[in-house]
Amino acid sequence: MTIQTNAYGSSTATTTHTPTSRSSNETHPSFDAEMYSDPEMRPYLKAYYEKAYAPMRERIAAMREEGYEPIRVENPDGSITTGFTADQYEAGIPDFDSWLEGQQTFIPRLRESVETSLEHAQRSLEYTEANHPDTQSDVRVVFSNGDRILGYLYKNGGLVTHDVGSYMRTFNDQADQLGLRGQARVDYVTDAVSRRYPDVDISRYNNQNAPTRREFSEQWYSNHNVEEAYQLRLEQARSNLARQEELYRRQQNNIREMHDFLLGLMEQTQQT
Repeated sequence: MTIQTNAYGSSTATTTHTPTSRSSNETHPSFDAEMYSDPEMRPYLKAYYEKAYAPMRERIAAMREEGYEPIRVENPDGSITTGFTADQYEAGIPDFDSWLEGQQTFIPRLRESVETSLEHAQRSLEYTEANHPDTQSDVRVVFSNGDRILGYLYKNGGLVTHDVGSYMRTFNDQADQLGLRGQARVDYVTDAVSRRYPDVDISRYNNQNAPTRREFSEQWYSNHNVEEAYQLRLEQARSNLARQEELYRRQQNNIREMHDFLLGLMEQTQQT
């Protein structure tokens, strides 16, 4: 019998080995989902299942022995929240076959979700760091009336308006219907506003002369502290990355623990 394990890193590698050997690159191994429907693996998986839920079963037994009564908490609205009973905790433990099914279907999706979230958090921090207040903004058109801003367009065609400029949303909706994106969308909305509202002041920018984020904020949003807002975004991006890294680390530790436990049992079986 062979077992597929995946090594997670900047790329995913797959190695094949027998139960008594260990791959040199299996830093973060993960068994293939088909393992959970393999009859030969069933006794080993059953042993891991019992080990995993043993602490919870012991706690439930202690609750019953101690005559534990669920805590009742009165909420601000007068409703009552009651904690779980020992029976309810026990009912939450899946039977072995349900656990196997979950490992084969839900768990792989959960692992993929954690990895995807980590990648998104990394990219978000990189984007935030690369787009500080003194980098060029993505603003390509500003609609104004004197010193009052009505709205503006990003280079991807996204439109931001204030209440006084909400009428421009009509042209934005038309661009949606036409399926316009990017510069074509910017041109369409700008030309429509120019024709329909000639009194609106229109400032156009390109990749060479677009204002920095700081310049744009200081000109049109003088009450907005662009540096403070940036530092807050940076802190949030870093905190989010730290959370996702911790979730990923825990996930990989769990994978490694299962891998080592199963291989240890299989090696013991072969030696007897």
